[in-house]
Amino acid sequence: MPRLTIDGIEIEVEEGLNLIQAAAKVGIEIPHFCYHPALSIVAQCRQCLVEVEGVPKVMPACNTFVREGLVVKTNSEKAIKARRATVEFTLINHPLDCPICDKGGECPLQLTTFKHGPGYSRFDGPEEKKVRRKYYLSDKIIYDPNRCIMCTRCVRFTHEVTKTGELGYDNRGFRKRIVIFPGKPLDNELAGNVIDLCPVGALLDKYTLHEERVWYWKFTDTVCPLCSNGCNITVGVDPRKGRIARIRPKINPDVNQYWICDRGRYGFREIQNENRIREPFIREDETLRVATLDEAINAFVSKVNKLRNDSSQQIAFIASPVLTNEELYLVKKLADFLDIGNVFSNAIEWSGEKKFGLISPDPFPNSSGVRDMGLATDSGIKRMMELILEDKLKALYVIGEDLFKLVRDEEREKLSKALSRLSLLTVQDFKLTETVKLAHIILPGASPYEKDGTFTNDQGRIQRIRAAIPPPGNARPDWEILALIGQRFDQRSFNYTHPSQIMLEISDRFPVYKGIDYDKIGILGIKKPQ
Repeated sequence: MPRLTIDGIEIEVEEGLNLIQAAAKVGIEIPHFCYHPALSIVAQCRQCLVEVEGVPKVMPACNTFVREGLVVKTNSEKAIKARRATVEFTLINHPLDCPICDKGGECPLQLTTFKHGPGYSRFDGPEEKKVRRKYYLSDKIIYDPNRCIMCTRCVRFTHEVTKTGELGYDNRGFRKRIVIFPGKPLDNELAGNVIDLCPVGALLDKYTLHEERVWYWKFTDTVCPLCSNGCNITVGVDPRKGRIARIRPKINPDVNQYWICDRGRYGFREIQNENRIREPFIREDETLRVATLDEAINAFVSKVNKLRNDSSQQIAFIASPVLTNEELYLVKKLADFLDIGNVFSNAIEWSGEKKFGLISPDPFPNSSGVRDMGLATDSGIKRMMELILEDKLKALYVIGEDLFKLVRDEEREKLSKALSRLSLLTVQDFKLTETVKLAHIILPGASPYEKDGTFTNDQGRIQRIRAAIPPPGNARPDWEILALIGQRFDQRSFNYTHPSQIMLEISDRFPVYKGIDYDKIGILGIKKPQ
């Protein structure tokens, strides 16, 4: 491993690092725009210039690699003067519109100008700057060529990461701009990542255009619930509206690196429509009335106890693979306590490669957790649907699943009639589904963005999800509702105040989770013990 000196600090680093990476090891930040660790190095923004002993000219740190005995100065007068000149050059035609720019508050150019810029401009006013019209690169992404500094990160992303090659550039000088190749719209499934890559406000998300300023937002690190890859994400909530405003990737080298797919980026909008279930309901005389949660739970427990005395084998629980490990465990624990053997889930096994290494054929975030917690899957779920269609069940407790998605179109009417003949259909969900519409008791659950817990992804990595926003109305996290139901049967066994307590119980009961707790899971997750 080569030893070098950066600003008087002697360090030993791995072979193959560039000076930006090496300096970061000792907490020295070298400003840059075009460099990105997941993209090829082009060294064209020239913002990362440093002085290297023995070299007469300043060198770009992104394209200068470590070697034995190298002496680097990032804070010398020569290096500072060079970076200051680069900032001034970059701002020649850049508009002074930070107060209305959506990148304001998290803009690398803005921060670099404050830290490394000259502090003045040799241009008298904005009327001397060249102005060009904005245009759309896709139905979601707007391009402002006036702000573009031609770092080409977006172009390299479409050529090197997605390998779809939609973006390029034309013209020269101040007329240079990012364009779409004719006949190749920017519609690949990772396209939204170019917004994150842009170091200025040139590439904009139309959905958050001119929304609340970013420094007012509340940010929460969690896990995407839209497939089994378990990409790490950061959820931004606009407190003024009380809604999720945007989702961006959180770096996790072992799961999603720097990226997320567009479904993970924009899919949260589906849970923020008007079809949210906000209150418990009880069906009376063919109509649903609003009830309290205690009232709904008591009605459920009373009817289950009555039916259980006849035959517990005519009662079934169905739990979605969108539920957390803690919730799936409580479903199984409750079923075991009531001696109910029919506990199913629609988890799937997948094979083949993930698209772009990110997008899994398994659309559920916790299929692995379903199997770990001992719920019946695959042929089990088919058998359960047969029991329903053949009228062999009297009661059904469905948590987070729409049964109409588990049958063919020609069987939907038959399923509807079978569900209407049940003595008890209880559905716990956060969205209005066809199954919810037929329920006798409706319990308002929470979406994955509104609760704490863990998912186990398809590689066996246990990761924490965190509530970014509270559930609306009187809805509750599903683990909380399950715990309240369990307390009606056994107060002591289901007395939980946080999902971390449930994880400790899982850790004691299941060898593959042995020794796991929330502290060990940490920020980036942990692989299940082998």
